Amino acid sequence: MYVSSTRSAVDTVLDADRLSELVGAPVRAARLRIKPGVSVTASLLEADTDRAAGWARLLWPINRTKADKTARRSLRLGLRTRQCETDTGLLLQVGEVAADPSLAKHVAAARAQGLLEGLEGNLLRYNPLRRLVVRTDHGVVRITAGAQRRSIALQDFAAAIVPVPPLLPDTDVGNTHLSVQRFVGDTDLGRHHDLAATARAGAALAALHAASTELPTDLAEDLDDAEPPARILALVHARLLSHLDPTLAARVQRLGEAMPQRPSGPPVLCHGDASPDQVLLERSSGRIWLTDFDRARLVPAAVDLGSYLAVADAASGRALLAGYADAGGQLPGPDELRAAVARARLARIQDPLRHGDPHWRRRLAAEVDHIEALWQRLPGGQRSREAS
Repeated sequence: MYVSSTRSAVDTVLDADRLSELVGAPVRAARLRIKPGVSVTASLLEADTDRAAGWARLLWPINRTKADKTARRSLRLGLRTRQCETDTGLLLQVGEVAADPSLAKHVAAARAQGLLEGLEGNLLRYNPLRRLVVRTDHGVVRITAGAQRRSIALQDFAAAIVPVPPLLPDTDVGNTHLSVQRFVGDTDLGRHHDLAATARAGAALAALHAASTELPTDLAEDLDDAEPPARILALVHARLLSHLDPTLAARVQRLGEAMPQRPSGPPVLCHGDASPDQVLLERSSGRIWLTDFDRARLVPAAVDLGSYLAVADAASGRALLAGYADAGGQLPGPDELRAAVARARLARIQDPLRHGDPHWRRRLAAEVDHIEALWQRLPGGQRSREAS
């Protein structure tokens, strides 16, 4: 029997017409999770309204027992899934958000406690097999495949230092995969540019970094304290890309070997995923809140600054750095910042693919060009390019 390649399966999922034909409704892929030769999973949006429409996955024969397990669990929970054979030798499985194979039991637990009603119309974020964030009458319910114990402890610690969405103290969910926060703000800095609020975000990062010495010992010991070298970041990407576009995979791997390997500076408490969309904003007052501490770690401050600058426009980047410095943060030098931005862009290089962009190959190639231009402006960058 012919069995589709990973490349063919991904192309099928990213082709909205073909995906809609398979699913039986007009949809498009929003977020992808790819395990070469095992499965390709996507969250779905309605093509016309952009409302969440569940998830779909293509599974290779080696992984079909997982599909059967998901179907049986969904049936017990009264949730909707269906599956069918495709003409490429793969199994298609489709389900509603609540039946997500990695989140279903935690969604069921939240519903049993009366914390959750409908999902599709209230979703704030949904990353299949990883997490969903839902706005409810109780607050913002976060459900994750991994335990939230560490991120909740970090948020509790950070709450005394920087503005964060308050955890609701009167909601004892009794499940480390669930948390409930008060709904704050009405947008984020990724969707609404506000330079004054961005400067306040810079000040908040400076305060977070300065608080590193106050971290409880047990919490500090639970945090990662090393950044992988750029060549390892690139290798992780290249291993997946080799199944989809070997030429791009080779370019990414060469890039990671040639560019600066690690950020310099003393370790501080970093947010770990600093970006405009991680800063909630209340437009009427200008108040901000830092959110999502899942990737917090003890690494040089340049990691947070580079992460934010990698996705911010120039004016917002200047505002962030000004706010950081005005609050007492020690800014890295220009070359160090440029290197941090290059590393952050390398870390995010698969984003067009992960976000379901059918033109991901062109965008990823352009991003490689951009990162190369960044590190070539660093001392030794031209020599590294010639040596590679």
